[in-house]
Amino acid sequence: MDAFAAVRFAVGTGFLLVAGVSDVRTRRVPDPLWIALGSIGLLLLAIQLVANPGDPGAWALLGSAAVLFYAIFFGAPLFEHDGFHPRPIRMLLFIIAAALFVYPAATHSSAGSPMPQGLLELYSMPAMVLVYQWFYRVRILHGGADTKALIALGLLLPTYPEVSPFPLIGLSSRVESFWRIAFPFSLVVWVDAAVLFLAVPVGFLVRNLLAGDLALPQAFLGYRARIDPLPRHVWLMEKITERGDHVLVLFPKRDGDPSPEVARLRAAGIDRAWVTPQVPFMVPLLGGFLLAFFVGNVLLGVLPFGG
Repeated sequence: MDAFAAVRFAVGTGFLLVAGVSDVRTRRVPDPLWIALGSIGLLLLAIQLVANPGDPGAWALLGSAAVLFYAIFFGAPLFEHDGFHPRPIRMLLFIIAAALFVYPAATHSSAGSPMPQGLLELYSMPAMVLVYQWFYRVRILHGGADTKALIALGLLLPTYPEVSPFPLIGLSSRVESFWRIAFPFSLVVWVDAAVLFLAVPVGFLVRNLLAGDLALPQAFLGYRARIDPLPRHVWLMEKITERGDHVLVLFPKRDGDPSPEVARLRAAGIDRAWVTPQVPFMVPLLGGFLLAFFVGNVLLGVLPFGG
């Protein structure tokens, strides 16, 4: 493992461990943690570019990623619940980020030279800032902290780390160059975390089997709990409608005050109801980070084009 890879591994593990503890305790991870992680990632890349000068386009991509990253946390957004708000400074910064994003490709195109592999991989930094935000908006990612964590990890690890003899699951030379561009390392972390997260429904099923509460499909999604008091960090899967019907909601809305729903259930004589816990994703994300470093993309173990 080279020095920069070792530092990135230590920093990523440390930050995700802190995030995991916070997520388990409060189901929240403060923004300053992700701001610090992303900033360290940008700083590490800047140090690498100074120590090993290369294509100047790398600095442009670093600048583009930095503008897009800090815009998540600072300044009012262009789009709010009441529509579009033209904010000249913010719009100018986005134009600068777009120009910096285009600069390396335009420079190499005008010179008639292909972009080097390393520069192509660095395109993932600004690109994945936007991709992960889009994932959040279309509900592929369900938590703001999950989204910010993956964005920050994309800045910390813009390219695949050199950790020979790892990862155990390698890439075929036929697809390695393309795969490293099309499937950035932070995406590998997320995929591995998602695979680990699949253990959660199995855990719920085992718990419900032992408790004698095998009602499907809700037994895969949560457990039956007393509602007086309602456990912390859960969402109700049972509700009483305005017409008085008792219904099961497998995927309840994940916001709002549950007190009115609890009151209606109590009034209906229900003292135990199915709930789905707010599972802290930072824990499997830490596991996915470790897997990505030492095992690789676990999907490559079953997909025919990876090996």
